[in-house]
Amino acid sequence: MTTKNPVGLELPRILPGNPAWIRYAAYLSEVLGLAAAAARVRPDEYPLPALALETAGEVIEEIAAALTTAAADTAPPVVLYVLPAWTLKALRDVLAALHAAAVEEPGGDGLRSTLVLLGESLDYPRVRTPAEMAADLDAVVAVLALDGPAVRAAATDLALSRCRADTGTALTEVYAHWVRLGVPL
Repeated sequence: MTTKNPVGLELPRILPGNPAWIRYAAYLSEVLGLAAAAARVRPDEYPLPALALETAGEVIEEIAAALTTAAADTAPPVVLYVLPAWTLKALRDVLAALHAAAVEEPGGDGLRSTLVLLGESLDYPRVRTPAEMAADLDAVVAVLALDGPAVRAAATDLALSRCRADTGTALTEVYAHWVRLGVPL
């Protein structure tokens, strides 16, 4: 008899151990959390449910915290991370909504005005526009969405704490994907 996970499919992901790739997007956890609160109060003005905004913010916060608490000199070059598939869907939905808000598509007025207000009001290194927020989230989603035989092989080897000859090859392929995405290693 096969037992299914009631929450859904879990996706093994290989993340860069260097927190620089998510550092500039970490503020989005606060922005998305506050936008989720506003979406709960005025759901008709937002293009997606508050839960999607909240989930995306929590995932970013969780990953950023896990990577920034490791000492820089002891951080492994990669981190194995198990990402529930539904959270990746929430991140993609939020990313699409941010892109829509950035180009002022109809239906996203509540989200756009919230993002503009938060981007100007909160204490970030500089004012962030909805387009910049979308670009910052785009980089995070690109890393989390990276999948393929190399990612799966490296994730399996890391999960089983084994080092085979093709583990290095798989990780090299993952690094090459990160370089193409512009991820700082």
